[in-house]
Amino acid sequence: MEDKELKKENMEMDRKEIIENDENKENQKVEYVNNRWIIENSIEKREYQERIAEIASRKNTLCVLPTAMGKTIIALLTATKILDRRANKKILFLAPTRPLVEQHKKTFERFLKLGLELVSITGKIRSEKRVDFYEKADIIFSTPQCIKNDLKRGLLSLKDFSLLIVDEAQHSIGNYAYTYIASEFMKQTNELGIILALTASPSANYSKIREIKKNLFIEHVEIRTERDEDVKKYLKPVEIEWIEVELPPEIEELRKFLQDLKEENIKKLVNFGFNLNKSSPRKDLISIQNKIIKKYEETKDKVFLGLLSFVSEIMKIDYMIELLETQATEAFKEFVKKIMDNAKLKKGGADARLAKKIIGVIDKINVIKTHPKMEKLKEILREELQNKDSRIIIFAQFRATVKTIKEEIEKMEGCRPIILIGQRGKDGIKQKEQVELVKLYDSGAYNTLITTSIGEEGIHLGSATVAIFFEPVPSEIRMIQRRGRVGRERAGKIYILITKGTRDQAYYWASHHREKRMRRILERMKMKNKLKEQKDLFLYLGESSERK
Repeated sequence: MEDKELKKENMEMDRKEIIENDENKENQKVEYVNNRWIIENSIEKREYQERIAEIASRKNTLCVLPTAMGKTIIALLTATKILDRRANKKILFLAPTRPLVEQHKKTFERFLKLGLELVSITGKIRSEKRVDFYEKADIIFSTPQCIKNDLKRGLLSLKDFSLLIVDEAQHSIGNYAYTYIASEFMKQTNELGIILALTASPSANYSKIREIKKNLFIEHVEIRTERDEDVKKYLKPVEIEWIEVELPPEIEELRKFLQDLKEENIKKLVNFGFNLNKSSPRKDLISIQNKIIKKYEETKDKVFLGLLSFVSEIMKIDYMIELLETQATEAFKEFVKKIMDNAKLKKGGADARLAKKIIGVIDKINVIKTHPKMEKLKEILREELQNKDSRIIIFAQFRATVKTIKEEIEKMEGCRPIILIGQRGKDGIKQKEQVELVKLYDSGAYNTLITTSIGEEGIHLGSATVAIFFEPVPSEIRMIQRRGRVGRERAGKIYILITKGTRDQAYYWASHHREKRMRRILERMKMKNKLKEQKDLFLYLGESSERK
């Protein structure tokens, strides 16, 4: 019932937004930003961007704005306002990955007039060359890890900087490099420097948002949502469709076998007094694992080592079930092979014990057909690729699934797929290559991009018209970022593939409710902002009246 009501609600909102956007565009006359640093007639004038930039140029600001609504442009406008006042000072723009760093630099180069020295700096550049860049550049683009390392090594001083821009500010928690750099920036600039933090999705946890604000010395929060009038007229309509599939009998049978194995081990842990059941999430298993490690360290009793092995086995079985339910079957088979190989190398432990338990169903594993999502994915592609201008992006959680998808769809007529994954591991793609791949996709050389989480965060894929989620993810931040890859320059469509009766549904609703919670937090923060502004205005008017 909940699914049907949500679909109906979203379809009605989509239709309403399409009509409103079309009406707005008909009545809208394009104006451009008039700024001595910016090329004439290059940036569309948007009131909300100029207002946020004006505030951000005066006080440390956290800007929370929907994806594709021009956070980089706000950063650029803020930079020009600060350059007006402190042209002899430098600006530092940080982003989590090198492709994002290059993307932001290209945006600034595209819109700024000649005369300013813009450089991107990575750890691959020789240290003496980096020092030279730091000295000569006006605006520096880099990753936080590179800057943190150079600050600690004394290769960089921030005392001559006026503005620190932090992209994807939701990372500014714990020991992430942003925290250290922000602290050094405020210290070295004697708190005269300004910090602008940018994000589309800070967190559904209010304590994390507070931590982000504290770590980045935030004094003011600017929030816009899709419902705000000054933002809504610029949004491109995006239609969302949920597509459900059912597990075939052979996969269902294997899943039942694994669930029974998992319950056997859970019962053993329950007998030792641990509070656990078949529905316990992975975080509970990790918590129990930590408790057992602590007990072993205190007592040196080898019984606890045996319990640790049981917990490890449960986690591996649970992971196998997840792969079976939600991923291409090749991902599941690859993990099973890894367990069997490990069992041959090490005769004791969780892998060896698990290998013995699943040996009887290896034949069934090997004859499993492809996951039903794969055929549904091909159906969607066949339909969408009828439009020669389609640019499709496919998200999948695991690299094995990404690889399988490419192998399956590259046989399809008219489909030109390319893979974008992170740089770690033997099959990883270096960041320089990632930048080139995105260029090739945006140019139309490839019309289908298959990616893992590397494609979710920040990377501008302006040409993407269709996104297909091979599975939902439980993180509200990641779901928002995935959705944000389409509808940037053209209207878009999103397909979410869900296996009925599996954790796909649980993950979807988890991210949905977390996103709703995040929106409520942001709305409350927004209301507090308005009340504070009204109070400040009231005090100012009162003081002015007394002076008169």
